[in-house]
Amino acid sequence: MSRPLLTLFGIPVTVSIWHFLWMFLLLGGPAASSSGPAGAALVILLASLSVLGHEFGHAGVSKVLGLDPEIELVSLGGITRHRPAAKPWHEFIIVLAGPMMNFLIALLAFFAIGLVPADAGKFVNWLIGINIVWGLYNLLPVWPMDGGQLMRIVLHKLLPTVRADRWTHIASMVVAVLAGVALFRWGQMIGAVFLLMSVIQNWQMLQSVEQSPDAKAQRKHGRVRELIEEAREAFAAGNYPEMARLAHLARSEPYLNQDEMAHLWQLLAHAAARQQQHEEAVRFAERVPHAPDMAQIQAYSLAAIGDAQRIRRFLASPAAILLPGERVEHLQQAARAV
Repeated sequence: MSRPLLTLFGIPVTVSIWHFLWMFLLLGGPAASSSGPAGAALVILLASLSVLGHEFGHAGVSKVLGLDPEIELVSLGGITRHRPAAKPWHEFIIVLAGPMMNFLIALLAFFAIGLVPADAGKFVNWLIGINIVWGLYNLLPVWPMDGGQLMRIVLHKLLPTVRADRWTHIASMVVAVLAGVALFRWGQMIGAVFLLMSVIQNWQMLQSVEQSPDAKAQRKHGRVRELIEEAREAFAAGNYPEMARLAHLARSEPYLNQDEMAHLWQLLAHAAARQQQHEEAVRFAERVPHAPDMAQIQAYSLAAIGDAQRIRRFLASPAAILLPGERVEHLQQAARAV
């Protein structure tokens, strides 16, 4: 941010020349036709103060939370920068405070309209209208506007991160198209153009979400679940080689979590045991030491292998505790018989 123009209650404020240019394009013509050049300049000033009030709503709350805010008025609106909020509800009230400040300004202006001269009344009406429109416009659920940010915060509380981001940008595009077309039909060209530009921005963000590692992992996990289900069906049909093949395919997928890997080791151990591949069965079962069915497979396969030393080592391990008493006795007998 460039050198601040002023400091408002300890909050630095910078104003870009582009801000006044956009305000002139948006409001200069209608205001000049009804109030002349001087009136148009006053309306633009009131609009800029309204935008500043909006950003001060954000910045004031973040200042109270100790987040070191900065305000910059740019193009049609403004930006408030601050350090990350510690909690989602902190971010929620920071975002919500901007439109609420606009509504508060409109309410105060409404009560003040009877206290000003009649000639100034139309400018108070401008102030009321600007703040109501600006507050409502910013509450549209279109990211990155305030309404879109509020929607994203709520969705992140209700859904996993990838799904929350995906629905944020999809909903933003739908609302932006509908609202943009409505504004275009009402002759509000600049507001419509900004909304329709946000469609492109949200489309780009949606593509970034879909290409993120989390989204790729989510898709891969869907493939893993399909392979696991097919392996279970092969097990039910007694097709143990196919069961093992499918489990190995699932194991080769990236982004597997710990629970998925444990389940795959169990499937492979069962497949190997059913095919009398005892060494492999023991090797797979050892990967899941706290599962009773894996302890059973180790006991069965070690007895079939007939290695007394390995049987004694297994009986001394925590996995043997998961076996029923008769199975332990059978293994002890097998070890003595070798």
